[in-house]
Amino acid sequence: MKHRTRRPRWAATLTAALALTAAPAVGATATAQPPAPDVQEVVHTPDGSLRGTVDDGLGTYQGIPYAAPAQRWRPAEPVTPWAGVRDATEPGAECVQSAVFWRPGTPASTTEDCLFLNVRVPSGAGPAAPVQVFFHGGGGINGAATDVQPDRMALEGGNVVVTVNYRLGVLGGLSLPGLDAETPDGASSGNYANTDKVAALRWIQRNIASFGGDPSRVTVAGQSAGAGGVCWLLASPSAAGLFSAAAVESAGNCGDAVSREEGAVRSEEFAQAAGCPDPATAVACLRSRSAADLLDVQLSTGLRFGAVAGGSDLPLAPAEAFATGAFNHVPVIIGNTRNESRAFVYEANDLVRLPLTATAYERTVRDTYGDDAEELLAAYPVTGYETPGLALAALQTDARVCGALPVTRSLARQVPTYTFEFRDETAPGRPYMTVPSSFPIGSGHTSEVPYLWQSETSEPLTAEQLRLSDVMIGYWSNFARSGNPNGEGLPAWPVSTEPEELRLGLLPGGRTEVVPGAAFEREHSCSLWT
Repeated sequence: MKHRTRRPRWAATLTAALALTAAPAVGATATAQPPAPDVQEVVHTPDGSLRGTVDDGLGTYQGIPYAAPAQRWRPAEPVTPWAGVRDATEPGAECVQSAVFWRPGTPASTTEDCLFLNVRVPSGAGPAAPVQVFFHGGGGINGAATDVQPDRMALEGGNVVVTVNYRLGVLGGLSLPGLDAETPDGASSGNYANTDKVAALRWIQRNIASFGGDPSRVTVAGQSAGAGGVCWLLASPSAAGLFSAAAVESAGNCGDAVSREEGAVRSEEFAQAAGCPDPATAVACLRSRSAADLLDVQLSTGLRFGAVAGGSDLPLAPAEAFATGAFNHVPVIIGNTRNESRAFVYEANDLVRLPLTATAYERTVRDTYGDDAEELLAAYPVTGYETPGLALAALQTDARVCGALPVTRSLARQVPTYTFEFRDETAPGRPYMTVPSSFPIGSGHTSEVPYLWQSETSEPLTAEQLRLSDVMIGYWSNFARSGNPNGEGLPAWPVSTEPEELRLGLLPGGRTEVVPGAAFEREHSCSLWT
């Protein structure tokens, strides 16, 4: 999907600033820069030469290996430089995953050689353009770098944009004593999905200047599971010095990680289900299984694998790291959509069987919340909403959004933090939403992604929606350039500080509103959840 519209006025100013007077990184010395070159089909990097495509002033280079072919449950190793010119006109293989409804037309993958990234370069971006690195969502079990096509973030924002594959599911998160024993500190298995992201950032440090990007101005950004990966990078000593800013979209509380003990219990349960019950031989046994077999076990057990705290890569869970100050101190954008859970309720009900009924709503709340259920049913009565689906979505959205407040506050106390809520209820649905919903999905989970990163939608963005997209790209581009989203032609976005905790509401047509923290908490009934 490509929406290449005329650049807004701020974008032309930004591009000129990038080419002529880019702000130096902290501690750097400003020097005169040569004129920015046009993009070229062939780019010569320290790792080897790449032939991409150039169209309408945008260079696109795909399927670039940022590491050697992945070895199962081992950290990514640097790629071996190649001779000659490597074709970079097609994406690389996706990481191992099953087919899923929200990626229509995309088959399952059983390919473990999948550590590829894509680079977009706008004409005139170099030699010191900011770099935006986007990590896809998908619950940690699905998705790929190609889920977004961020032409506009590159062209209108003047950014070099990188999108990244990383290992998923059990291949990205198995944590066993036998795997711990293979790590330098004896306690660092289970974070392969996230150490892949570190490997991609190291590749960027080595190579991105060849594309006109500035390795001292790298913003790591992600949505949903990808945003959880950004939280991991913020908390990881292994990622120190590899990025200068972070943007977190809809990561829940941003602090999820299991203990090493819990990770081992979950992984041992997986090994048992896979027919590898002996701890002494479990690793070798699992490595002998095919990727398809591992996917079958993952699907049949429903086991999920995420970040594992403990060990040198992630000493503390992100929430604890942020609370204690033991994290990589860079400016942060962090926020959510206004109605995060509407998409989830739709997917679990209308899309697969029938709209949620009042009886099913009450049963779901009681099954989920136990002793707290009656209080919550009184606070979110089914009669107070147009449909039971809206009642459940409101309850689950507030639980998710309010649960993120402690992390946001910890960050805001220590680094410049800009919080937002995406509030465009006109946002288009995604292509898989073919069954009519019994309630408006509006600003549900992922609804902001097309505005920033160009994911597929059921209908193209309208002129009104593109105006908001322009504003959002402007904020994210300024942030990548300077660590501050504010700039000429954009409404002021205040930094979040106590006690006001001001948040920017992103509204239809490119309008914004500043939402005080107290009002935000009232809207989401956070007193019930915090």
